[in-house]
Amino acid sequence: MLRSLLFSPRALCTQLRLEPASRVLEIGPGPGFFSVDVARRIPRGRLVLLDLQREMLAKARRRLARAGLANVDSVQADATALPLRTGSLDRAFLVAVLGEVPDPPGCVAEVARVLRPGGLLCVTELPGDPDALRAEHVAAFAARAGLVFVETLPVRGGFSATFRR
Repeated sequence: MLRSLLFSPRALCTQLRLEPASRVLEIGPGPGFFSVDVARRIPRGRLVLLDLQREMLAKARRRLARAGLANVDSVQADATALPLRTGSLDRAFLVAVLGEVPDPPGCVAEVARVLRPGGLLCVTELPGDPDALRAEHVAAFAARAGLVFVETLPVRGGFSATFRR
């Protein structure tokens, strides 16, 4: 799959610095391309899939079920009003999604709220996405939300940036 050539699930898992009991939020999982690898890396943790579209959540859940993974919850909600407790998550990520959110700074602020101190947010933008944001805009949203820049990994034609709460 072309997406794997640009940014693989394995690369994402490494960037997220997942631990076996991590609690992770994936906003906009689509059909679950990254979800399976993340859920496998956190056997004692939980992966929370969040999407506005019920159909996308259903596709991702089917893919995870076929892989035999049950450490996953799904929530249909708006990414700018997360129905999650403050400080309840260790990691969060969005791959080719933040530009599709009507209020990207609001989304980043909400993710910062639900991350525990020391938690990580990873935002990846891929080439060819007409809604892709620029790295400097994502960094500005993160700084406004009180997140500290950690690193940016190169992605052919895009980027993958990590921030710490």
